[in-house]
Amino acid sequence: MFVMRYWRTSMFGDSLLRTVCRSVHHSGARQFSEPLYQQIVNVRNNKYKFKGHPYATYDSFKCWNCQTILDIRPCLFCKNCSKIQSSEDQNLNYFELFNINVQYDIDTVQLTTNFRKLQNLMHPDRFSNKTEEEQLLSESFSSLLNKSYTTLLNPLLRGLYMLNLGGLSIEEDSITMDSTFLYEIMDWNEKVEEVDTKESLERLKKDVDDMLVVLYMELSKAFSENNQNQAKVLLSKAKFFTTLLEKIKDKDVF
Repeated sequence: MFVMRYWRTSMFGDSLLRTVCRSVHHSGARQFSEPLYQQIVNVRNNKYKFKGHPYATYDSFKCWNCQTILDIRPCLFCKNCSKIQSSEDQNLNYFELFNINVQYDIDTVQLTTNFRKLQNLMHPDRFSNKTEEEQLLSESFSSLLNKSYTTLLNPLLRGLYMLNLGGLSIEEDSITMDSTFLYEIMDWNEKVEEVDTKESLERLKKDVDDMLVVLYMELSKAFSENNQNQAKVLLSKAKFFTTLLEKIKDKDVF
């Protein structure tokens, strides 16, 4: 199902603020620059509004260092010992990681803002003087942030990931395409093969771009209506046109 249980919490702003304050207090950590710290303080002043999360499941876990039970997620640092935490232990989904709702239409500007804040906090360079365990956890968390951001920013990858959250994929079984689209595939491929000027190549690229815009609009509607079968068909079509677009970009026309 695409509709998941909704649980509202202010944990992202509050836990982040408490953790950074404690980290600075206990370790004298000057690794957090003043501008970044001020950004986090602004959470308390309501300058940044963080949304609640839809969750499929939720489990508390223990800090690997002091065994304190942590029941806030995403949990970046332990509330007791301030050690960086494992992203794998929390089994975070990509939306939850960036504190945005599980839905196809997202605010990509807010996504980028949250990504940069988190990547700044979890970047391996900040843990170069820490223990080997902390360095490994930082690398893992940073890698997850990069992968999650890339996935959610891309409309095709975002849709495929949402299918995956519902236990589905476009490869798991045959997807019935209408015969009209199958003929269209042949026609589009022929157009790419026959294009022989730079101008015609640009026109073809624009046509494919326009097709993708329409498909993503229809995909948004399918997800909002929880129409899984339609979403799978639309994603299959979008995947074809995305591949076709790459083929067009790679084509040399003199």
